[in-house]
Amino acid sequence: MTEPGGSKTQNGTGLTLILTSPKRNLSNFGRGFLFKLNGWTLAALVIGLLIFIPMASVLWHLTSPSENWRHLEETVLTSYLKDSLILVLGTVFLSVVAGVSCAWLVSCCEFPGRKIFEWILVLPLAVPTFIAAYAYFDLLAIIEEKMIPLVIWTRTNSVEDLDTVIFLLDSLKYPVTMLVMASVLYPYVYLLARASFSRQGSQLIEAARTLGHSPRSIFFRVALPLARPAIVAGASLVVMETLNDYGAVKHFGISTFTNGIFRTWFALNDLSGALRLAALLMLFILSLLVVERLLRSGAKFEEKGNFARPFQRYRLGPTGATLAIACCLVPLTCGFLIPLGRLSLWASDSYRKILDSSFVELVANSLSLAVASSLLIVLTATFLAFAGRYFKSPGVHITNRLAILGYSVPGAVVAMAIMLVAGPLNLTLGILLTGSLLTLLFAYLIRFLAVAWQPVDSGMEKNCDLLNEASQSLKASPLVSLLKINLPLIRPSLWAAGLLVFVDTMKELPLTLILRPFNFETLSTRTYDLTNQAQIPESSVPAMCIILVVVFPVVWLNRKMEAPK
Repeated sequence: MTEPGGSKTQNGTGLTLILTSPKRNLSNFGRGFLFKLNGWTLAALVIGLLIFIPMASVLWHLTSPSENWRHLEETVLTSYLKDSLILVLGTVFLSVVAGVSCAWLVSCCEFPGRKIFEWILVLPLAVPTFIAAYAYFDLLAIIEEKMIPLVIWTRTNSVEDLDTVIFLLDSLKYPVTMLVMASVLYPYVYLLARASFSRQGSQLIEAARTLGHSPRSIFFRVALPLARPAIVAGASLVVMETLNDYGAVKHFGISTFTNGIFRTWFALNDLSGALRLAALLMLFILSLLVVERLLRSGAKFEEKGNFARPFQRYRLGPTGATLAIACCLVPLTCGFLIPLGRLSLWASDSYRKILDSSFVELVANSLSLAVASSLLIVLTATFLAFAGRYFKSPGVHITNRLAILGYSVPGAVVAMAIMLVAGPLNLTLGILLTGSLLTLLFAYLIRFLAVAWQPVDSGMEKNCDLLNEASQSLKASPLVSLLKINLPLIRPSLWAAGLLVFVDTMKELPLTLILRPFNFETLSTRTYDLTNQAQIPESSVPAMCIILVVVFPVVWLNRKMEAPK
């Protein structure tokens, strides 16, 4: 019997089918499948879009007029692109070489000290890039000083080669900066590659051994291809951190996009030009991400069944063990021992000048800001991940992906995006939003939401999806499912997410430097201000505090990422 909106009929099996008109079907599909609107999903959609709006506003100004843009195009734009590319490629290459080689040695080889190296190799992650640069502040000057006799000899005996020597001297800043940055960023690759190598199955390795492959052949033909997704993920994090850096590149005089944004905004007082540079940087980063996705499109990396059993480590002889220890010591020494040693030496001589009542307030500002950011970002990430997974809303899934794009954007660009949106709101609402702690917290939310969202979403995917379906069938409310099922099961993921955000917030410089309230300083901004005033020894005291505060969460996270033995 036909009804206005559709009809009922029976098929040959006697099952009743409900037929609706195509137009009504499509409408229900759009509302039900894409959005599944209710209070939870509507709130998640709004939050996701609010977080993405500042990023979109930067891209919107890609073609905005700028009085200095023609000058920037003709003079410095090419150097910004060239320096950024050189620094990214060099830093990623060194980070991958150090991270993968150390990960393979501690995961798959047996040598004296392996268990110690397994966890101390992650310690350079506690050293921010700009602090490592300050610890090596005289390295470039020492190298150039050693080159002076070569310059004098060339000038006396071979004038035609003088330009080449001067060019080489000017180019020394690139390898020095790459070395310094890679020495503290390689743990991103090391952690993920180590987890991948530790979880690779025994059957593939044993089969390769049976076929007569040497350890070197097994590494390049079996282990390395299986670890490729983890290595690429770690390298992507290195790219983001390299492009986000401001303190180190300014210290060594490299004109990256981030350095150019600061220079255009503050030195030239050209906000429109800085916005166009920020938009170009966003497009540059998104292009790198697209290229990375295309390079691994269609590739599948799976571990099934007994392949997940760990294989027996290679026992190295005396020569091999010595080389393995040396290989692990080089990045650890460059990225942690030397910076920590030099900073400790300077701090022991200058702490009396720095430690006073204001320094206690400085530490309190940094810790309270990091804790508040961690709580806000973890709560937001938990809500967004739960709303997307519990209601299986593709619309929420899309806005979640847009919201976490902020991590792929340097802090300076995020700060500009916040200023761009907050300016009109100041006039509309009559409230001063710029230069407030709330604005700074919102900027941290944009910048580091992905850091918390990834572990939380992964924890829910592994532990909660089936139980959420069961709770829905038992008519339990979403709030009960969140509080009674999801939160207890993902507690380790919540701790990991909170500590990751805490570490990143403590180390963040460009975003805090731009958006901090008047007369509000953190350990990172104080370190930068002192070095900007050529007070390198005095800057070691707040720098040491950052490292000491960050090192404990880093060690804890490292232990949580260890593969089960």
